[in-house]
Amino acid sequence: MNLKNVAPLLIVAILGMVSILLPIFIYGDLKPYDSPLFPLIRTGIEGISRYSLIFLLLSGFIVKLFSNLPFWQIGPMSMALFPLAAICEMIADSSSHNMFPFEFIMYGFLTIPAIIGAITSQVIRGFVIRKQ
Repeated sequence: MNLKNVAPLLIVAILGMVSILLPIFIYGDLKPYDSPLFPLIRTGIEGISRYSLIFLLLSGFIVKLFSNLPFWQIGPMSMALFPLAAICEMIADSSSHNMFPFEFIMYGFLTIPAIIGAITSQVIRGFVIRKQ
């Protein structure tokens, strides 16, 4: 891995987390969920909304617009912090996340909006570069 790619990868991971957490504050009436370590993350995942998906799409679009990362790295990195948080919670409380394989599959599906955003950005950049 090239060191110049580390910063965009960290940025897309943070933007992915923000994309899931920000709608919690947009929707003030979400039911708060209990969790061993990260109750805010669980509330964001349990209360996922179209805003979360739009923010994930925009995250992929923006990171691809300003970096040369391939889209297939941007998508998975947008959700990389969530399985890590789930593993930490499973270590802290072994009775939590008893359906973790399905949870990890859901995280895989949640990479799709960021991938679509990155591909869209790549296509738009291609059109702009060709016109110049």
